[in-house]
Amino acid sequence: FEEALKKVSINYVDSVNESELIKAGIKGMMKPLDPYTKFLSGSSKDRLDMLRTGKYGGVGIQIGLRRDTLTVLTPFEDSPAYTEGIHSGDQIIMIDSVETKGMTLKDASSLIKGELGSVVKLTVFRPAERKKITFDLTRENITVKHVPYWGVDDAGIGYIRITKFSKNTAKDFSKALNDLKDQEMTG
Repeated sequence: FEEALKKVSINYVDSVNESELIKAGIKGMMKPLDPYTKFLSGSSKDRLDMLRTGKYGGVGIQIGLRRDTLTVLTPFEDSPAYTEGIHSGDQIIMIDSVETKGMTLKDASSLIKGELGSVVKLTVFRPAERKKITFDLTRENITVKHVPYWGVDDAGIGYIRITKFSKNTAKDFSKALNDLKDQEMTG
């Protein structure tokens, strides 16, 4: 593979982008394998790492677009955003010095996430109070909880909510199930 790359680099009529050729070669190697074997790099690899480890460097909010406005759907418990007082429904109007109007979720997420211990400044508009509030949030290792709720209803039926599957889901599910058994769940 290395020798073929060297020959192409030397003998091809134009200059070649070696890193792109290497990526294409690796993808080509994966093609005859099963459909589940993929080469990931960049943000695709970052998303996989988050699912695999269950952690990322961020402030602990789930965001979405509501009427084309970047909005906090929910702050995760015990996260910097939760601790500092960011609420569901807060509209994020600036991330550091960048306005969010017209910004995609992917771009906003990449601006909010970052190096552990660094600070991101979020300026939000809180519709309930009709005022702008600025938060300086220190990025932490955020452990994503994909089993956010479990409980037993009046009929003794147990419920466990799973939002996604990641490294911690099975362990959290077992913990929830044991807790439900302690609450005298009958079904």
